[in-house]
Amino acid sequence: MTEPDVRHYGLRLILILFALTAYRIATAQWLQLELYGDEAYYFGWAQSLEWGYYSKPPMVGWLIWLTTQLCGDAEPCVRLGAYLLYPATAFVLFLLGSRLFAPRVGFWAALAYITLPMVSLGAWLITTDAALLFFWALALYFLARALDHNQWHNWLGLAVALGLGGLSKYSMVFFGLGGLALLIMNAEARRQLRNPRLYAAIGLAFLIFLPNLIWNAQHQFVSVEHTAEISRLGRQWFRPEKLAEFLGGQFIVMGPLLFAAFAHLALRHGFNLVTDRRYQLLFAFSVPALAVFIVLAFLTRAFANWGAMAYVAGVLLVTAWWLARNRLRWLQAAIAVNVVIMVGLYHYHGLAGLAGIELTRKTDPYSRVAGWRDLGGEVQRLLAAHPGARLVSDDRKLLAELIYYVRPHPFDALAYNPSGIIGDHYALKHDLKQAPQGEFILVGEHVDGERLSREFAEVKPLGTIRIPLYRDYDREAQAWWLRDFKGYAR
Repeated sequence: MTEPDVRHYGLRLILILFALTAYRIATAQWLQLELYGDEAYYFGWAQSLEWGYYSKPPMVGWLIWLTTQLCGDAEPCVRLGAYLLYPATAFVLFLLGSRLFAPRVGFWAALAYITLPMVSLGAWLITTDAALLFFWALALYFLARALDHNQWHNWLGLAVALGLGGLSKYSMVFFGLGGLALLIMNAEARRQLRNPRLYAAIGLAFLIFLPNLIWNAQHQFVSVEHTAEISRLGRQWFRPEKLAEFLGGQFIVMGPLLFAAFAHLALRHGFNLVTDRRYQLLFAFSVPALAVFIVLAFLTRAFANWGAMAYVAGVLLVTAWWLARNRLRWLQAAIAVNVVIMVGLYHYHGLAGLAGIELTRKTDPYSRVAGWRDLGGEVQRLLAAHPGARLVSDDRKLLAELIYYVRPHPFDALAYNPSGIIGDHYALKHDLKQAPQGEFILVGEHVDGERLSREFAEVKPLGTIRIPLYRDYDREAQAWWLRDFKGYAR
């Protein structure tokens, strides 16, 4: 590749990424997009910097802490990490494509990536995937450089990317599966098994990740238990309907044309791909990981976004293959389809109005993030009317949303957990039994008043909070004033 070409395509890409990011922030603000339950949950994590949390490694909490320190706690500031990391990932993909093929390939791969439906939605939400995909792409870039030049700084870059990726999401472990696949396919890669720099990189990556392992050991490996639970390991086996659901989801995650092309390449041209060392690298870090989730979906369950990291290399694989065969128009068509999906996603309410579609709980894809701001305002008034009372809830997402939308934020809120099951970070760290004395305002959706009368010295119902949203749905929560917790009733 030539430096002028890299600068030319790189500058064009930066301008496009800047414009697209500004558009995404503006549309989220125009929609007044409230925090999704998991985002509010992670915001709570960010108030106490730790090496781990109940279900995830710490990076998402660290990112929110950093961005809210920089610009405040409004929704765009909470999500700033996602707004920045997705375009950064696209730029790393441009660098990787430029190194393996040509700047033109890198440019189009970056455009294809930044318009993937999973990215269009993900860029609106701060989740663990934002950092995972960035560090996955960065690790892939440094690995390609290390295999070419065997320089210490590239191996160390790989180590840091792997370690920070592991601190972002445990799915980073599948990078090891990609490495194993590459060793099987590529004799040059197998020669690295005699390279001490490889083992130094692995050792440093492990040291970076080690504090999270120690945190898990100190907390009964709750993250491992949670991962097994959401996968439903040990439950019903052989579920073809879940396999069909997962595969159908991939057409949405990657986009219909790109995923069809990716699947076609993997199934029809896999043998041809692995004869070229550049395609070997991309094949190894896309197909095996996705294959694991396909098997898992058939055996138990897998969510559509679990294979997201496969599409970092997968997008570059499809792009390089098409451009090598002068099929730019196919790629442009695939990107155009994904842009249409993005516009439909971002402007759904306006388009629904033009089409005469009434927004209901079933027809509005944003119903799950509606009404929390108003609910928080109602609970805020209850707390103001009872000075000194602490917020309590029996539901993780409800408690997370209230901690965010009640002002000032009630970071001393507690979890009412009569089951005794450690099912979330609040139950792990902030159980009501740890601070039983005093007044409380309990807000929940399914509260047993009779049970409360046995567990507290005084109980007074405060009625039902009702936030009208649609003709067929109001967001509701019951509120109770409580004093002095005596312990969970058997």
